[in-house]
Amino acid sequence: MMGKRLMGGLLCWAAILVPSKTLAEVGVMDQQYANPYTLNELVQTDGKCAHLAKSPCTQVKVRYPRFQSPTSSAATDAMNAEVQRFLLHSIADEQTPPNLETAMSRFIQRYHSASREFPRQGVWADEKQVEVISNRSSLLSLQYSHYWYTGGAHPNSSRTYWNFNPQTGQQIQLKELLVEGYEPKLNTIAERYFRKVRNLEADASLSEAGFWFENDRFQVNTNFVMAPKGLIFFFNPYEIGPYVLGSTEVQIPYAALKGLFQDQSQSWINSAG
Repeated sequence: MMGKRLMGGLLCWAAILVPSKTLAEVGVMDQQYANPYTLNELVQTDGKCAHLAKSPCTQVKVRYPRFQSPTSSAATDAMNAEVQRFLLHSIADEQTPPNLETAMSRFIQRYHSASREFPRQGVWADEKQVEVISNRSSLLSLQYSHYWYTGGAHPNSSRTYWNFNPQTGQQIQLKELLVEGYEPKLNTIAERYFRKVRNLEADASLSEAGFWFENDRFQVNTNFVMAPKGLIFFFNPYEIGPYVLGSTEVQIPYAALKGLFQDQSQSWINSAG
């Protein structure tokens, strides 16, 4: 799958991460790319079972890059702030915590409260990871992955892509990448690839196949990344259909999108991968 190929380049740093420490931030600097960063990992486990190495244990884990700037530029600060906002967002937590340690502790506390009410429930998990996909002077693409389980029939997961312009620290939106009025043509093109991935005939009803598109008309979302060979759009579970249908990754070759890109988009596309 393209998603797997995209993440292949990450293996170079995964092997040099030191063992995680409970509520301890550890990192190594990666300076081989245009936007150097430190990899950081925080782990907190349920204290009642933390000493049992082979026992299932409720755990909160975050792994993320912190980008470095020799001049502490506003663009770098803005990108780091976006990463932190993602990490601080915790499921079933009404108030945004002030820092990662507080967010992780709150999760463990909620587990303890639930365990007192439902003693037979299993362990919980909340794992967030931010991975660097493209790291060039004109394009920084990140993949945000979240896996969590807080009881119930099944765990949940999500994947979100963000594309940054490192010069400004701002996210690159579809409307900046594509020409004005791109929506109808993009949806038509993307639907062909969506149906191919989902093994649906060209005239098959999307709603009868179980999907929730408004008025039974396909629409792309804004969860996209510029990959080496094309644009990838990712639909998370529950976004366009029930959990049983899972997630859907749709890759559209750049050649199929000819005429839809703005002139300024070429430098971003050339930097993808």
